[in-house]
Amino acid sequence: MNKSNMNFAVDGTAVAYNMLDGEIRARMVTRNNPERKALYKEKGIIDSSPAITRFMVKYPNVFGNKKLIHADGSNFFGGILSLSPLAGTNSQKEMLKNRMKYEYDLSDEELQGLEVFFEDLNHLKDTPEIQEIVDKTISYKNYIKSAWETNEAQVMKHIKTILGYEPEVVGNVNTYVMYPSFDTHRSCQLTDKKIYMYFGKCQKAIGKKADKIYEAKLVSSLAHQAVHQPMLPYKTAMTKSEKETFHAFIKYLTDKDIYSSISGRSYLDIVTPNENHELMAKMYPFWLGYRYRNADKEGLNSVIEVKKAITRDKEYFDGLPENSKRKKAFSAYNFEKLDAEKIAKLFRDRRAITPYEFAKLSIDDRSLVYKGRYVSEEVR
Repeated sequence: MNKSNMNFAVDGTAVAYNMLDGEIRARMVTRNNPERKALYKEKGIIDSSPAITRFMVKYPNVFGNKKLIHADGSNFFGGILSLSPLAGTNSQKEMLKNRMKYEYDLSDEELQGLEVFFEDLNHLKDTPEIQEIVDKTISYKNYIKSAWETNEAQVMKHIKTILGYEPEVVGNVNTYVMYPSFDTHRSCQLTDKKIYMYFGKCQKAIGKKADKIYEAKLVSSLAHQAVHQPMLPYKTAMTKSEKETFHAFIKYLTDKDIYSSISGRSYLDIVTPNENHELMAKMYPFWLGYRYRNADKEGLNSVIEVKKAITRDKEYFDGLPENSKRKKAFSAYNFEKLDAEKIAKLFRDRRAITPYEFAKLSIDDRSLVYKGRYVSEEVR
């Protein structure tokens, strides 16, 4: 793991596409919520740039087309983000035409004039207003790159220690950094060895403590991408259920555990993109059993380490406001029912278990992880 498999760059076309995607999503979700709309304007997501506004006004047939812009805010700019590195090439023109025709079901009449629209779109980055944002994004990219390079060796050592072996690195990740007015985290696997990621993370607070937490979130998210496709990719024979379990495992291994190890905060303090809270709650005790299965090799007691983790996360959960969305999302963890001794024993005889073997486990049996008095009620 000596050679980094992460590269960082800024693509002005991708920045412009992403700004349009965010602008449209924000406008659509706030159209009946003036307070939220004002907040998004303050953050620079709505009315993000005069150049963006002028462009939207210039092409009403595109921005008013319900096939391309949906009521929930989803839109085709997010869908074509992965084509931005090809901007202006014949390959991109052909791919865009095919997507508009077959994926978005545009008629021949609707397709007329789109070549001019896309030509104009690809030159949006050249306007002074967008170029200023691109310049700021370059500074942000340098910060992200520095944060990753500072932490990468320790992160990869941490991952190797938990896994118990060093996975082969079979690819690299080209990370295109986005202007961080809102969270962006999308990946596209072009080949077995080439992955694109579009990434930016909005910082909601400022100050030394907030900066440390923000950096921990950055590094843990980048760790997910550095580990998943290039080192622990899905296997072709995996079922849908196994892939979901495997991906949840990767989230614990990288996003959750790396964040916690850097920040000292709870796993629950970071929510991953499209997190399945029910699956994560179900896996939680099994992950802890796996995480601390080799604790004795470091001179630690696995039962004590599992108890510490449960206490840390339960305290965070207990401190959340009652009836809040986050507390409801985490309610299935049932921290008070978990038995640290049972959990610590789960993998005592399977210390060499691989992530792929872990993905095949049945994690529904609560008798394996609950205190005795709670097992019967769970069955009922």
